[in-house]
Amino acid sequence: MACLVSTNDVSVEYPTKRVLDGLCVGIDDGDRIGIVGRNGDGKSTLLSVLSGAIQPDSGIVVRNGTPTIGVLGQTDALDDDATVASQISNDGGIPWEADRTSREIVDALLSGVDMSGCVKTLSGGQRRRLDLARLLLGSWDILMLDEPTNHLDVLSINWLANHLKHRWQTGSGALLVVTHDRWFLDEVCNHMWEVHAGKVHPFEGGYSAYIMQRVERARLEEQARRKRENLLRKELAWLSRGAQARRSKPKFHLEQAAALIADVAPMRNEIELKQAAMTRLGKQVLELEDVCVDLDGERILEDVTWILGP
Repeated sequence: MACLVSTNDVSVEYPTKRVLDGLCVGIDDGDRIGIVGRNGDGKSTLLSVLSGAIQPDSGIVVRNGTPTIGVLGQTDALDDDATVASQISNDGGIPWEADRTSREIVDALLSGVDMSGCVKTLSGGQRRRLDLARLLLGSWDILMLDEPTNHLDVLSINWLANHLKHRWQTGSGALLVVTHDRWFLDEVCNHMWEVHAGKVHPFEGGYSAYIMQRVERARLEEQARRKRENLLRKELAWLSRGAQARRSKPKFHLEQAAALIADVAPMRNEIELKQAAMTRLGKQVLELEDVCVDLDGERILEDVTWILGP
């Protein structure tokens, strides 16, 4: 199985956020990859880096050979003054009407659209369908689709999933798709990438398998967290026995305990603790004796005596 595109330590940073950080992923022949993540986590940026639309701030993107890459972005580059018919043509120079597969694409996505009409007269949904049809009429080694099911009805989504499943022979071509349509991801994808906190986490299988693996990973992480907290409590209890007790313990035990709590955030402000440590508290910190308080002519407190100890 040939690797089509790979990245090595790729990072992309915007003025307020590092979107991708030390990315190392690869796209192989036969991959059908669904990309998921929260809005703003870098899914579209990832597609742009892999397609070459934007250059990373650091790291390299390697394309083996010269794979052809077709991209459906969130915005189109259609000519507003051109006709609909002029915007769709396949890469062989043969009119789309003469090819059965091309006719199926146009009929499925542009049914009811006037081919002689001007692009600028189309609605937003029709423009999106036209851009998708234009892309699918081409021949690509890699297809990258950003929200392809937007503006498609149920029948069109079902047709698109079936088209993508049979577009390439088994083990050839590659597909990357960003979408919130879970059914679509289950239908067309055999791998999942989760983009989060600048990293890409790979999962085997479609969306349902990804969810199961994610839940299992969360369970294991929670199990490891609880184990660490139990160990941390034991070490803290041992450390709290006093300096004399600690001097009698092996040095490696001290180092192990220190390493375990090294990344634990302080429970209180360190400056406040140091200020308090330098202040002699004495036996009393607050004392009220026979205190009276009037508020708007009304007696609120009368002859109150209150002593707070340290």
